[in-house]
Amino acid sequence: MLPEVQSLTAIWETPRSHLRAIFTMPAHQLPRTMSGANMPMTMAAKIRTLRWLPLLLWAGMPAPVSAETLGEAMAIAYQHNPGVEASRASTRAAEERVRQAKAQFGPTLTADASYRYASRRVTQSSVTLLRQDGFTPQFSLSLDQPLFTFGRLSAQRNIAKAGYGASVADMLSSEQDLMANVVIAYAAVLRDEKLVGIAKENLSQLTETLDQINARYTARYATETDLQQTRNRIFSGQAQLELAQGNLQASRNTYRNILGHYPDALVPLPQLPPLPRSIEEAQAMGAVSSPVLASARFDLAAAKGRIAQTRGNARPYVGIQGSLARSPLTIENDDTRELSAQVQVGLTVPLYSGGLLSARIREAKQLADAATQQLEQTSRGVRENIASYWDQLSAARRALPAYTRAVTAAQSALDGAQQQQLAGQVTSLDVLDTARDLLTSRQARAQAEAQLYVQHALLLGAMGQLRAESFDPGTPAFDPDVYSSVPYAGLPTGPLVETLDSVAVDDNFKVSPVQFENDAEPGHAMAPEPEGQ
Repeated sequence: MLPEVQSLTAIWETPRSHLRAIFTMPAHQLPRTMSGANMPMTMAAKIRTLRWLPLLLWAGMPAPVSAETLGEAMAIAYQHNPGVEASRASTRAAEERVRQAKAQFGPTLTADASYRYASRRVTQSSVTLLRQDGFTPQFSLSLDQPLFTFGRLSAQRNIAKAGYGASVADMLSSEQDLMANVVIAYAAVLRDEKLVGIAKENLSQLTETLDQINARYTARYATETDLQQTRNRIFSGQAQLELAQGNLQASRNTYRNILGHYPDALVPLPQLPPLPRSIEEAQAMGAVSSPVLASARFDLAAAKGRIAQTRGNARPYVGIQGSLARSPLTIENDDTRELSAQVQVGLTVPLYSGGLLSARIREAKQLADAATQQLEQTSRGVRENIASYWDQLSAARRALPAYTRAVTAAQSALDGAQQQQLAGQVTSLDVLDTARDLLTSRQARAQAEAQLYVQHALLLGAMGQLRAESFDPGTPAFDPDVYSSVPYAGLPTGPLVETLDSVAVDDNFKVSPVQFENDAEPGHAMAPEPEGQ
């Protein structure tokens, strides 16, 4: 290593607070090189040494860590979280059930083939009169085509479609919950990192206070009680630091569970999408966009489909059946064989079931009535969540400035108490109590800052507006319609039969009166967003 580099390496190992003094001192006072030379550095050597400063500063710095943004975290979870992937697979399975329902309108063709060995013996008075044996093939085809089911198959198709719609809504709800959980986990890690830093600063300040008390105790200006009180606060501060670090690790574990990796470095929370101007607008958006409410609507559609299905089961069934068979006339060989074909149109009418079919119709009606009431209850729940998150966010916005002022006041009180302690006007216990007030205020503000952000995100989620692309525009949205299974279900006759059968669908029922809530209430004004948030 060049002497100049060795010299500057020694300077770099010196605490940074002394670097300015080293580079401004006279040349003959600079550290000697590590090469063993005893001659002091000249000013020229000092200048040559400075040329290596950028290189050594770069070499001494830690490798940069790629910080993760909230948008990147949401994009990773949106694309790879197993829970959401499971809901998407369930949606694809629900689409296949629609294909199955549509396939029932088409023909069913079945083939049967066999190759058998048979043996026949005829005896009379122990005398064999006839002996036959041999291998013979047999073939048959059967066709079954429904013509008109009085809405039975159409109802099954409607049930499958409603199930698919509910599955898509549940998938969107799962995505919304995942996005909210990502925000909560991200904010929790940042919050707990801040709380750990606060706990460390508090412990460091208490340690300095203990040093001061020790010095005063040695000078007989402090008592043993002052020492023990300070040590008590230090031990409490150590316990709080341990708990804060444990909470941070727990938040990191939650983060790993959602995203599949631990956070290395997180960028501060970004600005969230804006909110509507009033709670009425927020609830109107929720009524249109909430996947929970959409799922309840599809549940009602499925319940109505079951009414039509049970009614169709109690009505006639018209279908066409055909068969074609080829079979030998003897068991010895296939030289003599028979080919038969038949086509028939059948009508099946349920005449009496002991009240079973009518009871199933009444059951389906009651379940549809229950789904109607549940739809209103779900709507109430969505409006309640929006109103609750709205009011809690407004309260958090009003509370955060108060926490900030509390921290400022507590810091001023601590500075004043320390000055008064030097003048002998307050005791060390008063200073420790003031320091504890500052610690409590800082912790409360850190909690309030995280809670403010989370409440905003939860409100967006309740409105159905919490999407990954809002934070990371490059995130491709999952489109369930991209998945396409076999397009020819029910062909060639299925589309025609489906059109005719849909005419007979009957899913009407008498709805019990639904008590709609009156949500008109004043006092839901949103507080302005705090400065710096």
